[in-house]
Amino acid sequence: MPAPLAPETLAWEHAAAWLYVPAVRPERFAKAAAAADGVVVDLEDAVHPAERPAARAALAGHLGEGLAAPVVVRVNPPSTPDFEADVAALAPLVRAGVVSAIRVAKVDTAADAARAAEATADWGIGQRLICQLESARAVAAASEIGAVPGVHSMMLGEADLGADLGVPRGPAGEPGLQLARQTVVLASRALGLPSPVGSAFTNVRDDAGLAASSAALRALGFFGRSCIHPAQVAAVRAAFAPTAEETAWAREVLAAAGAMDLGSNAAATLGDGSFIDPAIVRQAAAIAARADRLLQAASPEGSAR
Repeated sequence: MPAPLAPETLAWEHAAAWLYVPAVRPERFAKAAAAADGVVVDLEDAVHPAERPAARAALAGHLGEGLAAPVVVRVNPPSTPDFEADVAALAPLVRAGVVSAIRVAKVDTAADAARAAEATADWGIGQRLICQLESARAVAAASEIGAVPGVHSMMLGEADLGADLGVPRGPAGEPGLQLARQTVVLASRALGLPSPVGSAFTNVRDDAGLAASSAALRALGFFGRSCIHPAQVAAVRAAFAPTAEETAWAREVLAAAGAMDLGSNAAATLGDGSFIDPAIVRQAAAIAARADRLLQAASPEGSAR
């Protein structure tokens, strides 16, 4: 099983809305960091192969001082020459702490993940790879991919996966992605990895669809989502934030748990009759912690990060 997450990685794992920015649009980096919880600088699909050398060479100048939000960079698949060039360009930025990790595109097998892990082994952080599973073959191998040392987490690349599975585009294809989504959540949590970040919702004008899809992802066990437009950030944040009712329930459970400790009781019930045991307390603690982080981020001190 992978080693426990290093404390320095924990802050960026709390980001819910991750905004993609093409690496060839550095003028958007700071704007994205101001709008979202995290920034994904894309060196893969959003950049023409002919533009990649110049884009990666310019990253140090544009990211060297860091942004106002966590940064990860999506790199090209391990099977391509571009991957090696991406890793070489990003190594000093990761070591300097201005890039938290890399999203590795099109990881199909554990061998792909191992190749990426070997190429980044000298970066100085134990878990540095976010593996994107973008084919049926990759989803079937999720448990093997996630077990490779160096893998921080996994996520789906649903545009390519949907094409591979032959499901319809848009909402009509959601049922066809259900098993893959649940598979990556179960594989991640079984390995002790963070809950997966959801793939981007590709219709930037369908606000209702984005909200419904994000709620469905949360219900499956995802945390957070990629965005392709700043206008999507608020809906994604709202979808993955605890509701007022959930927060109130969590705080009531924790208060009752404190009383249980004082009374040396292993279980108890709330006033509405719902049962409390250690598993329920752990769930409540996670909800309350997430609510507290959101409150902190919304405060003047937190928003000045």
